Amino acid sequence: MRKIFLLRGAPGSGKSSFIARHHLQPYAISRDEIRLLLADLTVYYEESTDHLHQVIPRHVTVRTEQMVDNLVQHKMAYGETVIVDGTHITPDKIEHFRPWVEKYRYELFVVDLMQNNSLESLLRRNQTRMHYDWVKPDVIKMMYEQYEANPEVPSWAYSILPNGMERALSQREKNLDHYSHVVCVPDKVKPEDFPHVHISNFYFSFNDEFTRKYGTYRNVITLGKTRDEVIEQFRLPYFVFKFHHKHFLISAYPIRNEMLDPIRKVKGVWSYSTGLYNVADFVKEFPENEHQHVHQFNLSKIDPTRLLHIW
Repeated sequence: MRKIFLLRGAPGSGKSSFIARHHLQPYAISRDEIRLLLADLTVYYEESTDHLHQVIPRHVTVRTEQMVDNLVQHKMAYGETVIVDGTHITPDKIEHFRPWVEKYRYELFVVDLMQNNSLESLLRRNQTRMHYDWVKPDVIKMMYEQYEANPEVPSWAYSILPNGMERALSQREKNLDHYSHVVCVPDKVKPEDFPHVHISNFYFSFNDEFTRKYGTYRNVITLGKTRDEVIEQFRLPYFVFKFHHKHFLISAYPIRNEMLDPIRKVKGVWSYSTGLYNVADFVKEFPENEHQHVHQFNLSKIDPTRLLHIW
C-alpha cells in the first residue's frame, strides 16, 4: 500500500527487462516512452564507428520531466502503486520525490540494477540493444562513474535488489501475540460504550469519534470504510495480523482471495501479495469467496453497534 518504486540503472542495465519479467508494464511510467510521445526519433552520427544511429530525442527532456512529475503526483494522490522507469543514478534524482512521499505518506523503494553490472557489460549490451535504445557510450561511462561515487540512497528511502521486488510488493502481517486482547470498535458504537484503552490491548477503529479520541495512540489502528477515507484521510483499507498464533485480516468489506494470493508463509509469518492493488480497491464490495484463504473480520458482517472482541 502506498509504495513508489524508482528503477536505478544506466542504459543497458536491464530496467525494461525487469519491468517485463515482473509484468509491471501497466504500472510503469517510462521517461523514454514519454519522450517518444513528444517527438519522433532523431539521428546521431557516431564518428568512431562511422555509423548513423536513430535515437530517442533529448531536446524534450524538460517537458518530459514535467509530464513524469504530473503523472507521479496524480497516481500518488489516489494511493496507487507507482513505478518510475528511469536512471535515477545520483541521490538528488531520488531526493526529487521526497516532498510527494511525505505529502501522500508513501514508502519509496529504489530498485538497484547496477550492483551486478560492470561497465564492460553495460557497454557490450548497449551495442546489441534495439536500434533506437542505443545511447552514446560516453553517457554510460559517466553514469557508471556517478553510481560508483554515490552508491547509497538517501536514509529515508529503501534500496532493494531486483530479486527483492516481490517481497517489497507484499504486505507482511503484524504479530499482536504480546497483547492481552484485540478489540474492534465498529462505526456505530456509542461513546459511552467505548472500551477503556489500555496499553496491554490492541484496538481497531471504524468509529470516527473513537478515532478522534484515541487515534494517535500507538496501539490503535483506524481503518477506512469508504474510498474518501482511505485516499483523502490516509486510513488503512485493511490490516493483517497474527494473534494467539492464528492469522487474521480485518477490513470494512470481505477481500477476495485474488487480491491476497499468493500468500507466502515463512516460519509462521504470512505475507500477502497486495502490492499492485490500489488502496481504494480494498473498500469495494465484491461477492465473498466461498472458501477464504485467511480468516476475516469485516465491518459489513458484524453488529456495528457492539464491540467485537477478537479471540
